[in-house]
Amino acid sequence: MLKNKRNLIIAALVVAAAAVSFLVLWAGNDFQAFRSTEPPIQIRYDMYYQSKVGAQQGSEFFADRLAMRGHVPGTVPRDGDIYPYATFEEAEAELRNPLAGRTDLLERGKNRFNVFCATCHSPSGQDTTEVVRKGMPKPPSLAAPNAKNYSDARLFHVISAGQNIMPGYADKLKPEDRWAIVNYVRELQKAPLKYAEAPKPAAADSAKATPTTANTGQAQ
Repeated sequence: MLKNKRNLIIAALVVAAAAVSFLVLWAGNDFQAFRSTEPPIQIRYDMYYQSKVGAQQGSEFFADRLAMRGHVPGTVPRDGDIYPYATFEEAEAELRNPLAGRTDLLERGKNRFNVFCATCHSPSGQDTTEVVRKGMPKPPSLAAPNAKNYSDARLFHVISAGQNIMPGYADKLKPEDRWAIVNYVRELQKAPLKYAEAPKPAAADSAKATPTTANTGQAQ
């Protein structure tokens, strides 16, 4: 009788331990059903599930309706700095690609490019993306001859300071990640040009456009 009682206690402890282990593992999976595709049942909401705007979404909170905000003037990101060059000529005079030829960083460059650039430029750097179909001006092909002729420093400058409607990413990407993107763009530029370039503007229009190009120093 005593032996049977002891076996029952041991069996109960084993079952209890298995149940606790299951709950711990389930909690670690946000209580997501193992094979379900439905959203998990939230027993305890945390910051991940708070109300927020996603990437490329607009915001009703700010007057300019942009959810992605630039840094506050006069401040710098933690472990960051302010990009110092106003024109690509200044950047080209001072900068050299410190990671040139580093093929081991191409995966990192691809990752950062697909996160920060491909939304508008497309993963190939040439195709039309969903944001363009919804009205965003299509950025020039990264495989176009003029883009291929950009120096690494100029590509780095465009990524850092922005160009036309493209914002700068100096406050969002570390310098080594921006150089890694430059290296990855060079890899994309090895692909054949998929689409013919848009015809050049007429002479009169070119004359009007020249000062803008010279001022920005960032024509694509």
